[in-house]
Amino acid sequence: MCQRHTGGLTVAWVEFAREDVTWTGPGGAPALWRSSDFSSRAFCSICGSSLGAVDDDPVIALLVGVFDAPQRKDLIPAYHSYRTPRPKWWCVEIKDAGPGRNP
Repeated sequence: MCQRHTGGLTVAWVEFAREDVTWTGPGGAPALWRSSDFSSRAFCSICGSSLGAVDDDPVIALLVGVFDAPQRKDLIPAYHSYRTPRPKWWCVEIKDAGPGRNP
């Protein structure tokens, strides 16, 4: 589903607690499409760009590319999920996952 949502072979997300996310700008809160039993895909309501996923539990996962400063250290990937369907040649080396992270 992530590949179809983004058009990319892989995707980098950053997760936030729902209460820590405020939708600003002319589009306001994103448009949502129910993609599974536990999550919806989020799109800009004006241009249709992919923004991330809004889960039923209090997690909002935003695509790293939606940030104005994607080079920020707190956006560096800390672990892989869904590794099995990735292209065999694709591997992100996690040098320092930090405390409490699961490399």
